[in-house]
Amino acid sequence: MTRAPFDIIREFLDAWSTGPEPLEKAIRDLFRADTEWINMGLSKTVGPDQALAMGAKFEAAMGYAKITVETLHIAANGNVVLTERMDRLIAADGREIGAFALAGIFELDHDGKLIRWRDYTDPSAVAAIRGH
Repeated sequence: MTRAPFDIIREFLDAWSTGPEPLEKAIRDLFRADTEWINMGLSKTVGPDQALAMGAKFEAAMGYAKITVETLHIAANGNVVLTERMDRLIAADGREIGAFALAGIFELDHDGKLIRWRDYTDPSAVAAIRGH
């Protein structure tokens, strides 16, 4: 691995805030065909295509144009990166629709590709945004 896992995940999360196209590229660059993305209690995807399809479904249900990510804390132990963050849903007109806190665990392989990503959040916080 040429870059540190900490840096790989920080750059991945920072790409979210730049818009849908950079986010799609970041997912395609980081994910392997068998990467698992698990939103605990909400959803699970395998590979970049399923992850992007799930993201599109979530976007349609919530009515946002992009997500900005505020990384509150990030730490790494070997190939595992732990994050605490606020994901903010932004409408096409630039207003914030809502925000929710998440804790994420990212496991990378020795080539710097994502093996597994688990996000933990309060599902009721996400549901409250849907009802905005």
